[in-house]
Amino acid sequence: MPNKFILFLLVFIFLSSNIYSKSTAVLRALDRSTGRSFKLNAPINEEIKFSNLLITVKYCYKNPIDKKIENYAYLIIKDLLIKKNIFQGWMFSSSPSLSSLEHPINDIWLLNCQKTN
Repeated sequence: MPNKFILFLLVFIFLSSNIYSKSTAVLRALDRSTGRSFKLNAPINEEIKFSNLLITVKYCYKNPIDKKIENYAYLIIKDLLIKKNIFQGWMFSSSPSLSSLEHPINDIWLLNCQKTN
């Protein structure tokens, strides 16, 4: 009986760490004024600042390995100069032109979703 309990406890700890591991969205950000490109790691539900933009990733999902590679994330992007949301919606890594942020100064699109422990 104690061996089954220990085994159950170990399986529970392993599964819960896998399910509740921290996710991040990997974004590509382009600053058109300098022509420089940046790779941003945006943790879920944390605000990050790039140029005059405040980026919040609400959800990020990556398909399992045996399926077609597709990442999608729900983002909210606020322009700090005009104090207004300029993008709120889903971005897809396989089709960056479909739903990327096109801003006069910055472009942002999704590259990948990663789990970090």
